[in-house]
Amino acid sequence: MSNPYSAVSELNWMILQFVRESLLRDRLAALNVFHIDSALADLLLELTPEQLRRIAFSKVLLVGLRWRRFSVWHCLREYAEGTAVALPQALIAAEAEVSNGYQA
Repeated sequence: MSNPYSAVSELNWMILQFVRESLLRDRLAALNVFHIDSALADLLLELTPEQLRRIAFSKVLLVGLRWRRFSVWHCLREYAEGTAVALPQALIAAEAEVSNGYQA
């Protein structure tokens, strides 16, 4: 049986690296895509690779599910079950969630 903490740590590590690389490539776009502010971006860029690794391997999932509304996940489930039109519906529902400040 695999270690769930290992999977969480690897996910954290990959995401943190991806965010940092994105910030270095195009800071403004990364701020918008990841919905983070400049202070957090600065902090992530100031961390040494060892510090970033230590955070990533802290056995705590650092990222959560982006969408909180049931309607988004319901549409995603329908898409997974083979209903092609459900994916655009999920994206529309997700966009409404973003414009409402991620309210449940």
